[in-house]
Amino acid sequence: MEYNARKFVQSSYNENDEFAKNIFLDFIKKRGHSIINSEENFKHDVISIKNGVTFYFELEVKIGYPFTSKESFKFNTVSFLGRKKRLHDIHPFYYVVICKETKSALFADSNNIYNNNFFEQVKVNVNDRKGNDGMYRVPKNLCTFFTIT
Repeated sequence: MEYNARKFVQSSYNENDEFAKNIFLDFIKKRGHSIINSEENFKHDVISIKNGVTFYFELEVKIGYPFTSKESFKFNTVSFLGRKKRLHDIHPFYYVVICKETKSALFADSNNIYNNNFFEQVKVNVNDRKGNDGMYRVPKNLCTFFTIT
């Protein structure tokens, strides 16, 4: 199946990339991470190291569905983009979804996300994306919710 809704949307990137990176980089630096890379290279958004362990992160911004916790997250599952599986195949990572309205976030390990049991083909019909796409619908109890402070 062709996933024509996976096209890159420059305007969304322009609106959200800097916000996500700035807030997340500040958050992990305060927790002892040293940043190895956060420059755009069409691979993982952020690579850091802490206590000799290298961490890989992919960041996404959620708008229009505010949440602050697992309880306030209005869905039973969290939708992760199927197109990011290519990054998992390069190196497993933590997929971080940041709520723009509340600056709360959630994350899941890509080893748990990209499970065929969670895969779903969906029809996308939003302003800047239309057509077929693949999503991984992960039960929210497999995600960690936190506030970025």
